[in-house]
Parts: sequence; C-alpha cells; structure tokens
Amino acid sequence: MPPAKRIRARGHFCASSGLSRPSSPVAGETTTPAPASSVGQTLSLPLAPQRATNSGPARRLRHEDYTIGWICALPMELAAAQEMLDGEHQSLPQNAADSNVYVLGCIGGHNVVIACLPVGQMGTNAAASVAAQMQLAFSSVRLGLIVGIGGGVPSTADVRLGDVVVSQPFKDHGGVVQYDFGKTTPDKFERTGSLNSPPQVFLKAIASLKANNLRERVGFLHSLSKLAQYPRFARDEAGPDDLYHVTYNHEGGPDDCQKCRKEYVVRRQPRGEDVVVHYGTIASGNQVMRDAKERDKVSRKLGGVLCFEMEAAGLMNSFPCLVVRGICDYSDSHKNKSWQPYAAGTAAAYAKELLLLVPPAKVEMPEYPSAPAMLLNLPRAADTPSNPYERKKASCLIGTRVELLKEIYGWAYGENSPNIFWLSGLAGTGKSTVAQTVAAECFQKGRLGASFFFSRSGADVRHAGKFVTSIAAQLADNVSGAKQSLYKALEERDTITEEPIRSQWHHLILGPMSKLEGDTSAPYILVIDALDECEGEDAIREVLDLFRLLKKTRLRLFLTSRPEVPIRSPLSEMPTGEHLDCVLHRIEKSTVDNDIRFFLRHEFEGLARERSVGKDWPGKQVIDTLAQKASGLFIWAETACRFVQQGRTLAPKRLRLIRDQGHSATKGPEQHLDEIYATVLRQYFSNYDDDVEELRSTLKELLGTIVILFDPLSIMSLSELLIQNVALALDDLHAILDISKEPGDSLRLHHPSFRDFILNPERSGKTGLWVDKEEAHRALATKCIQGPSILRSSMHASTGYSIFIRVDLSSMMTVKFISS
Repeated sequence: MPPAKRIRARGHFCASSGLSRPSSPVAGETTTPAPASSVGQTLSLPLAPQRATNSGPARRLRHEDYTIGWICALPMELAAAQEMLDGEHQSLPQNAADSNVYVLGCIGGHNVVIACLPVGQMGTNAAASVAAQMQLAFSSVRLGLIVGIGGGVPSTADVRLGDVVVSQPFKDHGGVVQYDFGKTTPDKFERTGSLNSPPQVFLKAIASLKANNLRERVGFLHSLSKLAQYPRFARDEAGPDDLYHVTYNHEGGPDDCQKCRKEYVVRRQPRGEDVVVHYGTIASGNQVMRDAKERDKVSRKLGGVLCFEMEAAGLMNSFPCLVVRGICDYSDSHKNKSWQPYAAGTAAAYAKELLLLVPPAKVEMPEYPSAPAMLLNLPRAADTPSNPYERKKASCLIGTRVELLKEIYGWAYGENSPNIFWLSGLAGTGKSTVAQTVAAECFQKGRLGASFFFSRSGADVRHAGKFVTSIAAQLADNVSGAKQSLYKALEERDTITEEPIRSQWHHLILGPMSKLEGDTSAPYILVIDALDECEGEDAIREVLDLFRLLKKTRLRLFLTSRPEVPIRSPLSEMPTGEHLDCVLHRIEKSTVDNDIRFFLRHEFEGLARERSVGKDWPGKQVIDTLAQKASGLFIWAETACRFVQQGRTLAPKRLRLIRDQGHSATKGPEQHLDEIYATVLRQYFSNYDDDVEELRSTLKELLGTIVILFDPLSIMSLSELLIQNVALALDDLHAILDISKEPGDSLRLHHPSFRDFILNPERSGKTGLWVDKEEAHRALATKCIQGPSILRSSMHASTGYSIFIRVDLSSMMTVKFISS
C-alpha cells in the first residue's frame, strides 16, 4: 500500500489525556511487527493556532452559495462534523420532496452543507439518495466528502483503532472498490464495474497536506481536541485497542470483549500517542464485514484494502468526492461500538484540515433568479421523482440479469448506439424491475435524464397528460444546463403546458436539449416503463411518435412494454438502425432459470434466518422445482416467496402447497401464473369452515373495487366506502397486495398481472372470484350514490378526495376519484 503518514502530537499540543494511546501491550500477547510498507515517517510537529469560531447572529446565505457537500451516516458522525464548522448558518427553505435535514456552515473560505443518512438506513442506495437530493437542492455543490467510521484491515497495514483511512488511487483501483457487486457464475463470483477516483483538487490538497506535515505545520490534532471536551468523544472512553487472532471468534455479549480470552490478543509494536493517516483502497458494500477470515480473503483478492465501509460505492460515480474513515473496529467478530465516537472525531478532524487546503470556489450569480419557481409550477405526475431511488420499486437482485444489464449499459454508454432500446416481455417477466435498475444505475453515473413508469393503478401515470411536463421537470433537475434552457422555453411560451403533448415535446424537450453545451458524446437516458399501460391506443402511438426525433438531441430512450401491436407496429416501421430490440421471454431458458434460482435461494435464506430453520432449507431440489414452475416469470417467484413468508410458522406447509402443484411443460407461463394466484386465493378460504360463500362474495366485491379504481385508495377510505373492515378482510393476501402498515397509505397490487387475472373469466372463473368489470363499476357507483351523506363527507375529510360520477357512452356508470 502507499505509505501511511504518521502524526505525533508533542510539545505545543495541550489537550486532555483522552487523545493519547496506551503505549504498552497487554501481557501474554504475541508480537507482530508492523508491516514496513505501511508506516511513514514519524514527525514531532507543533500545532497550528486555533481558528476562532464566528460569533454573533447566524448568517443566512443562498442555496447556490454552498459548494462543499459533507455526508455522514450516523448521528455521532454528524455531531463530529458540526463541531468542525467555524460557524453555523441559518437553515434555508426546502422543496417538499426533499427529505434530507441539512446543517449549514463554513470551514475556512468554504460554505459547507452537511447531511446525514436517515436513522436505521445504511448502504450504498441510501447514501446515493441523500447525495442526489443534496445536489438538487444545492446546485453549486461541486465537491463532496464522505466522512465517518469504518472497519480496519490490520493484515494490509498497521492500521490501529482511531487511525484515519483516506481513499486514494492505488494499483487498479481509484480509491474505492465495490467488493460485493458483480455476477455469480457456476464456479465463482466475478466482481464487475469500476468507480471513479477522487477529484483532482482533493488529491492535490492531500499532496499539500503531506508537505505541510513535513514542514511541521499541522492543525489536525487541534481540530480533534475540540471534540475531546465531550466525554463520549474522548479517547479515554474508547477502551483498549485489542486485535484478536484471525482464527479466534468473539465470546460473550455483543457490547464488549470482557469474556474473550486475552491469550489470543495479537502483540504489536507500541505506538504511544500516534495518530496515523493511511492512504489507499477502501472496500465498500451493502453488508457489514465482521469476519476476520473473510475480511482478509476479500482484501487479498482486491490487492490489499485498508478498511471496509457501506456508503461510498453509491456515490463515487455521481458525486465527486473523497472518502475519509476513522477506524473503529477490525471488521471481525469482536466488532463493537466503543471506539465509534473517537474514530468519527479523527475522521472529521482530518477532513477539516484537508478542506482548508482546497481553494474556495467562485459562486456565479444565477442568470435567471425566477427559474426555480417557474419549473416547480410545471404539471408533474405523482411518483415521478428525479431521483429513482425515491420510487418504491425494487431493483434486480445483485447477481441476476447480469448479461442483460451488461447489454443495456453497453448500449446506454456506447458511442454510436441507436437512440432506442426496446425491452419487451410477457407480464411478470421482470420488465419494471430491470427498468428501475437501469434508472438507478444511470442516475448513479450522472447519465439519467428522466424516468416515467406508466401504471393503470395511478391516476397521473395511467395516461400521457403529464408525461412531457414530468420529463421536462426531471431533465431540469438531472441535466447540467437544462434548467436555463427550459426556463427560456417557458418564458417564450407561458401557455405551453396547456398545448398538445406534441407541441410540449418540441418546445420543452427537443428544443432545450438540442441547445445543451459541453460533451455532446455523453448521452442522457430516458427510462420509460410499461408504455402498454398508458390508456388508449391512440395515446400510445402519439407517445411513440415523439421518440422519432430523439436523434437530434443527446437523449436515448430505454423503453419497456408488453409486445402488443400498438407498440410493436410503430417500432417495426422505424429503420432498424434506430432501435435495438430485446425480448425478455426469449432469453435462453437456462439463463432465466438460473436467475430465478438465485432469487429463490436469496429469499428463502432470509426466511430461514427469520424462522431459525436450517440454513440449507428448503434444499436444492425444492429450489429447482420452484424455478421450473416459475416458467421464466419473476412475478411467480416473488408471489410464491411472499405467500410462503406470510405463512409464518406454517411456512413449510405453504411451501408444500406450491411445490405439489402439478407442472406440465405444455402449459404456458400465463397458466402457471394463474395457478399461483389461484393457490393464494384458495388458501385464503382454508381457514374458514362456515359462511364461505358469504366470505367469497365479500372478497369479490373488495377485489373488484381495488382493481377498477381510477386512483388507489387507502385501507381506511376503502373501509368507509364499502362499510367493512378492509384490513381484516385482506390480512391473508399480502402475497398479491401491497398492504402498508400505515392505514393512510394507498392499497396497491404488487403486479398488474393480477388485475388481468381477476377480470378474465377464463383465468379466474374457477376460483369463484371473477370480477365482471362493468358490474363492478355499476356496484361501486351505486354505493357512492346511495351511501349516507355522512359517508361521503367523512371520505372527503379523511382522504382529501371527492366523488365524481361519470357516465360513459355505453351508459355504464363509472367512478373516478379526483383530488379536491
């Protein structure tokens, strides 16, 4: 590894003894010399004079005045970061969609915005979401710091608790490597992808900091001394720095190592009061590393890493940043929290000292100060966030869809790719999951323009009325320079949002995007999912017609849908060089089956841990049987897993129900999907001996209402509308319904294929629950009209919805809920 920098505080440094280290080893330890390559020169350095903290009323700046973003994962890391500020600023108003909580202040000549991950959330996705919201709110943020704690790797260098590790390019890595991202083959796990290096300005500042250390000009430990006044952050509170032998696992409770045997503590060279800064590779992933053997194994495979952490991989390609970690444990089974506050402090102190060497950025005044207000007024469909991580949709499980995603990303980032990639597939083959994965990946790399997921279960996303304006609003957030171009377009025609979508497309999308400056070879990706769920064949054709002119811009379209005629026909008329087609249900069966097996193993392993059954449950043979029954449909596998999981103590019995279903190679995927839905519904009635027909009638009315509603309602509102306890009635149907724990949240189908199933008499007739769509509309309209006025007023009060009755041309009454 690159040499570490050792900073020894003596002479001019006066602080509590909480900043010192024990200098003598524990009796009975075995001695391990420090690796020569990991220890730099030891310097006796005077400390820089203390910088005065601003006094008086807190300043109030503008969003665009902040140029440095500082992200941490834990409250103690946030506290350490706040203590590093030379002065705090007043808070600023936030967009309602921004869930971050910001701390504003200054360090030297920099205005700094600090954000912390939500309590209980961790990992690369959570970090990416926080960073993305920060960048949207503070458009001038050009550099980022990820500062906090990490688990050290003592086998790579002489890393001790309280040391600091800084990401720096080394060997084949840019400073951070995502060790758990890749593909699983029959023989091994292959890591794929690469992450960007830290910004050059930080690497130059590191060089200056090292030079200052050699010239005995260091303020690092002085910043740390500010935290020592708080007992929790003092070195004395951290406890002993014990490194146990790789083969010895923790004994006793989770909070300390009092019951661990001291003869297994590794004897190391005493270091006294040194604080050492190490520069090199940091391993990042979505799981906690607490196994010494696995720690060293992963480190060797990656050419030597200095520490493990859980956030940086989600940011490096979309948020130009440097990672600074204070070492709080050794990534082994002896991991505990006693060193976390002190380690958070050493990381924050180093980050401040480095930041003082970075030249402050010049902030330009906005050319169009009223642009944000105009853009916020663009009509925008619900559930169309600029950051796809805010959408409640799952991404592909890591290790699945590897070759397909590789093909898609090759198209997305290729130099001469066609403008359109059409991914088609039967219901339940996983199109929306792939679309969400692509949107998230492009967003992380800063290449997502916008995304729009059509759905018949949402009022705004079941038609194209707000399609163009939603795309435009996202482009303004995600694409550099688009905000100003879009503002000009709105200023030229302030009635454009009332015009046909073709006019909107030309004026709000094609015009502004064709005028972008910068690297024209770097395309932005539009992700449009489930176009077949857009209402009306004419509307679908109109939307497709918009995409013909994308080649005049830096936009490329990733489109998913079922292979239906209104979509297939217009695309087939385009020149073959303008689009790529991929049919999900025609991918080699063995590839899809392997992915489904991987998914099933992952889900059942989690269930086995929850239920404390054998880790090999339910066994390879059962997994193979279930994968065969899935017939290439991921929604079958997901429904089966939810059905088994909901069985709780009866999970093995439910698994047998699915496993023992007859399987025939002559049946199509849709028939197998019908069987799993029918199994879930039959099981619903198995707990009742009496009044089954009455229960069936009640459930039929309830399911019919759910699938025909124009906009989904909450359990609370449905209960008032239908005058029944909806929560109790649906308690055993979590396998097919997305039922929130919050009574005010909307009740939704897990997948639109269930709507197709329940409305088709040939598919659901044998269950006795087939819903006649026209009859369901009439029944619901009658309930609304004949219901007592108190019901209508209470619905309006509790849900914010009023009832609108519409009579269509067939004289059939339909019900539409519109926001009041």
